[in-house]
Amino acid sequence: GAASQGPAAALSSAPSLKLPDYDDYEMTRREMLVIAAKVLCILAVTAYICYDSLFFTIILLPYALFYFRKQKELKKEARKWKLNLQFGDAIKSLSAALEAGYSVENGFAQAYRDLLLSYAEDEPIMVELRAMLGQIRNSMTAEEAVRGFAARSGLDDVSGFADVFSTARRTGGNIIAIIRSSTEMIMMRVDLKRQIRTATAAAKYEADIMKLVPFGVIVYLRMFAPEMIMSLYGNLRGIIFMTGVLIAYAALGELSERMVRIEL
Repeated sequence: GAASQGPAAALSSAPSLKLPDYDDYEMTRREMLVIAAKVLCILAVTAYICYDSLFFTIILLPYALFYFRKQKELKKEARKWKLNLQFGDAIKSLSAALEAGYSVENGFAQAYRDLLLSYAEDEPIMVELRAMLGQIRNSMTAEEAVRGFAARSGLDDVSGFADVFSTARRTGGNIIAIIRSSTEMIMMRVDLKRQIRTATAAAKYEADIMKLVPFGVIVYLRMFAPEMIMSLYGNLRGIIFMTGVLIAYAALGELSERMVRIEL
């Protein structure tokens, strides 16, 4: 029957993919070009509004390094959040497989087959499940494979599951009941995180709008009351003042983002 199929059955048609480093994010060439074009536009507009000269785009270029690093961090966090959600689906499938009579090892294989209906084979959770199945096939215990996944992902939910799973296997407890209980708890955590992220999305949107207000004020003054602001252009005093304003603006923007950031 299906429960007798070994873990290798789930690997028969699946391509082998390199395991990602979740503590880093390697951008594709397309992503780098898009980000480069975006940051150059931002710097050019900033230079024109704040210094009345596109030449200052070159002076502001060091900010591009910070912007690249920030975008890389955001993409890394997005990938980890995606993996966190997918992991919830994986342990639900594993729990269902165990209750249907599969062994633990074959339960992982069945979970992989179930998730193939929803996810492409190159999705993070599919890559990880395929890696764990390969490790189990090569005589590694299931708990060691799960602990390896937890170490790679750096996710609290995966680490918590790995600890509970290893303890249940080592002590010979009711593995089905323990995994079911652990699954319910993890899903509650994932749902809570999703609700918090939804609630903070509005605050992030408002913060993004507020970031445009200072530039809007400067543009308004340049258009309708130039005598109030033009004295800041074309002289050293104005350059120093605008530079100080931009530094304070960048610091406050980073602070506002940290205040609404959700740690996984």
